[in-house]
Amino acid sequence: MESDLTVSSLPDTMTGPGFDNPQRARARELFRRVINEHADALSSSSSIADRVEQWICNAPLPHRPITESVLSKEFGVGRRIVRQTSRILQQRGVLAPRRGGNGLGGLWVTAPSLGETVAKAADELRLDQAHNVLNEAAHWLAPSLASRNDALSEMVRSLLRFQGVRDAMSAPDRSDNLAEWLANLLLGKISVSQDGDIFLGSLSDISSDYGVSLEVAVEAVRILADARIVKVRRGRAGGVFASASGTGCALHVANAYLATQRVSTADCREVLDQINTGMIELARQRRTLEGLNRIRYAFVQMQQANSGTALGTAWYSFIREIADMAANPLMHFMARALASSILMRRTRSAALPDDAARELLSASVQILDHLDDACQAPIVAAQSRCQKALENYW
Repeated sequence: MESDLTVSSLPDTMTGPGFDNPQRARARELFRRVINEHADALSSSSSIADRVEQWICNAPLPHRPITESVLSKEFGVGRRIVRQTSRILQQRGVLAPRRGGNGLGGLWVTAPSLGETVAKAADELRLDQAHNVLNEAAHWLAPSLASRNDALSEMVRSLLRFQGVRDAMSAPDRSDNLAEWLANLLLGKISVSQDGDIFLGSLSDISSDYGVSLEVAVEAVRILADARIVKVRRGRAGGVFASASGTGCALHVANAYLATQRVSTADCREVLDQINTGMIELARQRRTLEGLNRIRYAFVQMQQANSGTALGTAWYSFIREIADMAANPLMHFMARALASSILMRRTRSAALPDDAARELLSASVQILDHLDDACQAPIVAAQSRCQKALENYW
């Protein structure tokens, strides 16, 4: 695993100047933008979970557990926030609880298996209903994987040959963990509804309807909100609503798999290049006026950015709009998984210099020309220029 931290220099703290700095703050911001496709304001528990996940991605696997008392001391928060953070990290597949004495009890860093990673992605993407998506992704990616035999290529190949495996993680029994039990019940209610914006009730309604405390209801909602399954609206007409179907949890599991398998950021970048090139070409083939207008608007936001850093941040919206027009959710998922893993481990600068931003804008012009024109352009070179403009910084 590539990192600018070494075993000898790695600090014991996740919050002090030895670990957290403007570069790492930028990495978390960009990571969240790729994972959630925008930069929403985070709850305290999700923000702390991002910091812990970043520490794990950039550190050797620890030989001791991370206890809730350690989290409370590190981040200066109380029991309620710590518990929410713990549940979120467990749902992301980053930590798992173990019982035991002699310092063995607590939250241990987990290394998701290939099967668990693929099953979570397949479940959220509903790949058992997407044979055309699988075949199309295989067309673009299988040839480039022919000579590879590593953890990353195995993950991609396993997703491409998906054959109906469902999520192996069973719902917990009510007596095991109330917050996870309630989160699964709410998820079940959402999955059987045909309404994409169903109202689940206020937090107090959920607490009353399911016979749990308000604290448990808040924990369950935080778990689902972190995975982009629900959203909480404030105000008189507010409450908890089902969100657009997301892959937040699966992306975190994939990130944990890539980090603990020591997949290098260079290997991630190589496969990401292939995926982005394929999505740009698919977007050209499937272009619509509405899709092109959204891409052009994102490009204008890049042009109007008041700094190199703002332009670079806007580029992620530009490439996301292209992925949406390409309409292959599996390729889009893999691109986000690899990009987020790269950002969390490779980011070396809080700012994107102006010369790198100009190169990024120039290459994006070439991509936009390719989408606008039925004639093919040298898109592989343009996509590669974008990645090279970013690689020394983000």
